[in-house]
Amino acid sequence: MFNSIYNIAAEALSANRLRINVISSNIANAQTTRTAEGGPYKRREVVMVATDKKREDFASALDEATLKGVKVAGVVADETEPRKVYDPSHPDADPTTGMVAMPNINAVTEMTNMVSASTAYKAAAEIVSVTKEMANALRILAQRF
Repeated sequence: MFNSIYNIAAEALSANRLRINVISSNIANAQTTRTAEGGPYKRREVVMVATDKKREDFASALDEATLKGVKVAGVVADETEPRKVYDPSHPDADPTTGMVAMPNINAVTEMTNMVSASTAYKAAAEIVSVTKEMANALRILAQRF
């Protein structure tokens, strides 16, 4: 019975760990104006989708409820136009206008997303902890009776 809970929580932990890593990469590259692909760094975002889970373990307890997990569909680049900043002394500045194409990264958005991903990760970790406590309690009860 607890395996389904552990599997769903593990998927959530993994997906949110990836979100945290991608957000960290975005923050680290907020000033990167030149990449191997050419142009400024493009903000990345993790795309997640809900997945249906088998109900066999929970059929009696949850009746018609559908269990959902999460799966990472991919990491995509944000195609929003880069920010233009006037800095004629920058090595990547346009020689005629003095404008530099900067990454399309907003620090406030990234920090908000980091808090969200961190909170989701902590919630999934708490689910694992509580489930483990429940399993141990049931094991102790089963030994007594």
